Amino acid sequence: IFFRTSSATMFGKKKEGGGLFDLKKPRHAGSGFVSGLKNMGGGIAGGIGLVAAAPVIGAKQQGAGGFVKGLGIGLIGGTVAIVGGVGTGVVQMGRGVINTPEAIKAEHEGKVWDPFNNDWVMYKLEEEAADVLNLSEQEFIKKYNEAQEEKQKKEGKSDPLLDAMKGAQEEIKKESGETPAEGPTDPKAYGVKETELYDVLGVKPDATANQIKKAYYKKAQVLHPDKNPDDPDANAKFQKVGEAYQILSDENLRANYDNYGRDGVDDAPKMDSSALYAMIFGSEKFFKYVGELQLATMMQKGEDEDIPEPLMAFKQTKREVQCAVDLAEKVQLFVEGKEDEFKEQVTEEAKDLANSPFGATLLHAIGYVYEEQTQVRLSLKDGGKMFKKYQVSGHKLAKQYEVMEVAMKAAKVAQEEKKTQKKEKEKEEKEAAKIEPGENKDEKKEEKKDEKDPMKKLSKEKQQELVGLMVEMMWRTTVLDIEDTLRHVLWRVCEDRGISKEDRTKRQRAILLLGQTFMEVSGEKAEDGIEDFKKMVQGQLSGPGAKEEAESEKK
Repeated sequence: IFFRTSSATMFGKKKEGGGLFDLKKPRHAGSGFVSGLKNMGGGIAGGIGLVAAAPVIGAKQQGAGGFVKGLGIGLIGGTVAIVGGVGTGVVQMGRGVINTPEAIKAEHEGKVWDPFNNDWVMYKLEEEAADVLNLSEQEFIKKYNEAQEEKQKKEGKSDPLLDAMKGAQEEIKKESGETPAEGPTDPKAYGVKETELYDVLGVKPDATANQIKKAYYKKAQVLHPDKNPDDPDANAKFQKVGEAYQILSDENLRANYDNYGRDGVDDAPKMDSSALYAMIFGSEKFFKYVGELQLATMMQKGEDEDIPEPLMAFKQTKREVQCAVDLAEKVQLFVEGKEDEFKEQVTEEAKDLANSPFGATLLHAIGYVYEEQTQVRLSLKDGGKMFKKYQVSGHKLAKQYEVMEVAMKAAKVAQEEKKTQKKEKEKEEKEAAKIEPGENKDEKKEEKKDEKDPMKKLSKEKQQELVGLMVEMMWRTTVLDIEDTLRHVLWRVCEDRGISKEDRTKRQRAILLLGQTFMEVSGEKAEDGIEDFKKMVQGQLSGPGAKEEAESEKK
């Protein structure tokens, strides 16, 4: 859920919009006109598309009769779409005109348009920080549940999210009461060869995959070298936790470790724990800029566990507010007139960040949004603010298309894998039917043990392709997360009515300088981070020798 959420929204206020056409409250006549044109254009385009497509689809399914039937459906549907688009377009234009006096008054009062809740507000970052950052997840859930229960009594309507939120409340209570395993565990008690890696993560050998995942996240957060600069053994401890997670999170490697101990997994290739952590959770050094990535949040939940929408919105809001507070503090040096000192400081920091695992790649993503949003506000690009806004919209669509494109490629590879596995299954069934009387079936099963690993059924080229697509999908999704989050962060920092207009402009100039520095320092190394990480993951998943081969290719 990517939107700036006020307390009122989080506690049940419904947001406008949704559906086929834009019905959000327009700010003034200009925004109402743009919204109306979008609805009209969308309705006309959709109507023409229906009229053209329906007969073709009908003909393919039912021949000539289907063509006629499809034509009728297309004409009806197309007419509804066109009428709906034109009708809502006219309404939006009218609403924009009606709202113009309110906009003039609001701007005169110093208010700012909140594009996430579609209303004029006297936004102050300090006030929102006091409201949100001091509220724990348990406190938020309690307040939400109380508000919704009171609403149910008054309106007599049930909230489907209420049960989910109560479930989340119980889960948090349960987790807060859990104590990690301490000291060495007796292997005999669990029927395993050894328990050293389980002890490293603080879990028992019968821990679920989800418990192992959560234990890794908590341990890695505490032991990360960036958080323990005075501990000479910090990196070794962190690498050990990463190694334990990589082995115990893989079903086959975990089985080998349980049966044979270290001897069963020594040949398994392992990637650098810092790179693994940075890809999933974001580099620790970047936390004040981007907060906890959505990928990390999703990693912490179980496979059958969903985070309720209101709680997800609260987590995201808290993340954005904290990043906004940190960014405002960061640029204060520039606001106070110490521009040269600020520039020198951010240049040195950017160089340090670029040298951290996955650093240049993250730095480039952050720098782009800083430049983009401040250029919109300072109207520094040719064509002015409106032109730059269209550029931003185009960039968003391009990034969304990239995710969709990778997803389609991955789906194609998955489909091919499915066909391959089907053929293999048919072959195995034929071979099973040929087993001679008295022949040991268990031996046959043991011979085919490795073939049950889906990755080993694929050719080396397919393995590399599938792993590469997985990494790219993770990164493209993370880019969307970072960009959307930072746009909301910059709205808070740049539209803060708790400071003067002059200081807001200084903040914007400071953030622009920060973005330009990040972009310049990251340079060509930005794309290298993705490729390097792909090779490391490919080395881990493709079997012994693959990692060394990938390093050789890189050289």
